[in-house]
Amino acid sequence: MPRYLLVILRLHLGVILLITDLGKLGRAEPFSVELLGFLQGFSMRVASGPYKQFLQSVVIPHATLFSYLVMAGELIAGLSLLFGLGRRLGAAIAMFLFLDYMLAKGRLFWSPDSEDAAVFFSAMVVLLGSAGRVFGVDAYLARRWPRIPLW
Repeated sequence: MPRYLLVILRLHLGVILLITDLGKLGRAEPFSVELLGFLQGFSMRVASGPYKQFLQSVVIPHATLFSYLVMAGELIAGLSLLFGLGRRLGAAIAMFLFLDYMLAKGRLFWSPDSEDAAVFFSAMVVLLGSAGRVFGVDAYLARRWPRIPLW
């Protein structure tokens, strides 16, 4: 597959993550309030056993910290994918976020209504492909330092 086709996917994921993050930053109430309500309500009803235990024992007691981690992860991954700078790291962060969103909604990879699984695999294609080496900062870095596998 030509690398330039992967640029479309990379830019799409970057824009999605940045728009989502901006929506969280522009709210009247902190994102931690919405996150806590979602986790205590919907996620506790639909999440699988081990993930539910993780939410109850780790995430919910530290909801404010996790809300900042989610926003930071979306911002870092979004900017990385948008500019093609460290897109492997950005795609890995995006994959982790989308996996977490999918599990919090009680979905699995083979669930037909799991849009999070679809974007997870889109991020995987960006991770494995050379999407940052076309119209991205990674292209310059790969020419400058070709032996470093980050780009």
